[in-house]
Amino acid sequence: MRKNKYRDVYYTVGKSPFVYVGYGCNNRCIFCFEADRGFPNKTTDKIKKEINIIRKNFDFINFMGQEPTLRKDIVELVSYAKSLDFKEVGITTNGRMFAYANFTKDIFKNGLTQIVLTVAGSDAKTHDRHTLAKGSFGQALTGIKNILLYKAPDLSFVINIMVTQRNFKQLPEMVDFYVGLGVEEINIGHVMPLNKKIVRSKEIVAQMKQVVPFLINCHDKYSDRTKFLFVEYPACIFPKKYRQLAFPCLEENPQKARIKLCQKCDYTDRCTGISKAYLNLYGYQEFKI
Repeated sequence: MRKNKYRDVYYTVGKSPFVYVGYGCNNRCIFCFEADRGFPNKTTDKIKKEINIIRKNFDFINFMGQEPTLRKDIVELVSYAKSLDFKEVGITTNGRMFAYANFTKDIFKNGLTQIVLTVAGSDAKTHDRHTLAKGSFGQALTGIKNILLYKAPDLSFVINIMVTQRNFKQLPEMVDFYVGLGVEEINIGHVMPLNKKIVRSKEIVAQMKQVVPFLINCHDKYSDRTKFLFVEYPACIFPKKYRQLAFPCLEENPQKARIKLCQKCDYTDRCTGISKAYLNLYGYQEFKI
């Protein structure tokens, strides 16, 4: 177990299906909870050793970064994971490298079976305002189109919409846009206020109770053709009808807490709690069972 000197968070390899390959990125997203970790990029051999450890506990794996596709060995790492008979080999990405058709086809050929592609808008102005990288939306959109063009029918392609105070009212337009492109799986993610730039920022972190009506609207409009998950939204923020859509992070996080209501909640066994920083921002009164 290693303690991150920048934050009071612990990481244990093999306790989750995620392998963190390094911290280089071509975006500077205002909502990124990886932004101040400050760890160096890992060597290829070190990552392969971590993949071996994860395989002992999981039959699926996801490469994370900040941006894993920037690594020159990412195709090799995907291929290595596939050789260990993981049922799913996934990657979480900003999508910009997938704008290159040859890269897209190569990584598919070498065993990638799942992509989670993070966006923060459905137009350049909104998205680039969140990534602080001019042109990032254009590249991501080309990447999305390449993925849809070249992917195998059974490859899972998820658009992960990050919700902030700045964009939550645009959720219907965003979902309309990505469903219109042919995306069949959409995660809508709550910004975890973990890095020190946003830990106290109500300008970035949206209050969940304000967002929930937009989540429900999107689900009800497209649930017949699109699979939705609401990531890092605890079940107790939703009406009972929608609580099964709440999806916790698959990592235990000591910066999350359980509140008194948790003792009576039917979802305790699948929920990892609520961010302490979020509770400091907005309190716990909005959560109901």
